[in-house]
Amino acid sequence: MHPYLLRFTAPWGGEITIASYGAMMMIGFLASLYVLQRRAGKFGVSSEKIFNVAIAMLVFGVIGARLFFVIQFWNDYEFAANPLLILRIDRGGLVFYGGLIGGLAGALALIKKQNLPLADTFGLIASAGPLGHAFGRLGCFLNGCCYGEITTSAIGLRFPRILDSEQRIVGSQPFLDHLNRYVEQTDAWSMPVHATQLYEVGYNLFIFALLSLLLVRRNRPSELIGPYLIIYGTARFINEIFRADTRAVAMGLTIAQLLCIPLVLAGGVAMIIAYRTYGRHKS
Repeated sequence: MHPYLLRFTAPWGGEITIASYGAMMMIGFLASLYVLQRRAGKFGVSSEKIFNVAIAMLVFGVIGARLFFVIQFWNDYEFAANPLLILRIDRGGLVFYGGLIGGLAGALALIKKQNLPLADTFGLIASAGPLGHAFGRLGCFLNGCCYGEITTSAIGLRFPRILDSEQRIVGSQPFLDHLNRYVEQTDAWSMPVHATQLYEVGYNLFIFALLSLLLVRRNRPSELIGPYLIIYGTARFINEIFRADTRAVAMGLTIAQLLCIPLVLAGGVAMIIAYRTYGRHKS
């Protein structure tokens, strides 16, 4: 766990920090943008226009992801007492589904404005997006958020106790969660937990590889929307079972799991539409 990639004293005084979470988000965005622009060119989509779409997705995605997090964890983080915390995304605190909704809204607006092919553009985005998402979840791991339940299995990972300059315990999040229940203040590590962040890194990379292969073989970007929604929605639903930082809100399911259901159903509809469209073109 490394919440900060760089941390040093500025010549003019004070401390300059580069948070791992933010850095991984930016690396992921740039990696996805690079792949997206290369693939867009092969399908006759303007590189400049797809860049505009990507920027809109980034801006509206971050806004949506942060709003979703603030609403979901309003009482846990005392946002009402300290509203400036709402802006501190460098500390983590972005919810993927909020980012998905915001990002899709921003993308849709730019796609319509620039007269891009709707289905193919979203298919290209689906093929490149999981790569950036994987980097984002790596940032979660380095930040120590989005961790899993305690496990006795061999794959469990421990997160460290973190002290500030006055030797007060300020982290990590798993350690604080376990403090005075499973660990003491003198312990150096949390209990072993499921590394759900790394699980998500893994299945996002799998989705990226699979959709990349399908794009090469099928050569039809619009056909990638359904597989992405179904595979991601299913994998996320399962991964939520092992998460410790989310709580059930209805029918024993978390908010993310409830949203996975329409996501998978939408993926099924998208696959049916793509199949029927492909069949008509073939005939």
